[in-house]
Amino acid sequence: MDVDELLQHHGVDTGRLEPAPRCPSWKEMRDHLSLMAGCAICGDTCLSAWVVGTTVDPRWVGLCRGHTPGVLSELAAPTVLGDRTGAVHG
Repeated sequence: MDVDELLQHHGVDTGRLEPAPRCPSWKEMRDHLSLMAGCAICGDTCLSAWVVGTTVDPRWVGLCRGHTPGVLSELAAPTVLGDRTGAVHG
């Protein structure tokens, strides 16, 4: 399941998420991850930061370990799942 499908599955209103740059650098993603308040789905501590497109503009999405799509373990570099780039705490 990719990030868009995950958000849709849980009924997350992407319009309430913080606006993001269209193509953030790895440093911007890593730095923003440390500022995120909690998982967009459950509120737990974020493990990963993602930028997703919406009908209006790109938005930041923080996800916890349980909601981070795919199998990610201790990555310290950008990762690509589908067409999304995400930064993961390492």
